[in-house]
Amino acid sequence: MSDIKEIGHINITDSKRLVLSISNFRGSERIDLREHYLNKDGNYGHTKRGVNFNSEYLEDFVLLISRLNDI
Repeated sequence: MSDIKEIGHINITDSKRLVLSISNFRGSERIDLREHYLNKDGNYGHTKRGVNFNSEYLEDFVLLISRLNDI
């Protein structure tokens, strides 16, 4: 991936956070929501835990997430 832009993050613990980012991969704009961890160097690195999808599905994803408010 290239041109990764972090939109924001939520701290889960002192060494773990949930990061929302957007990037371009093979000409496709991608949304990534992924768990990151604090490594030995004091920098955050990504894990395999998360989701990545084409930005064309963003509106549907937001609608789906908003259904959690109805539970």
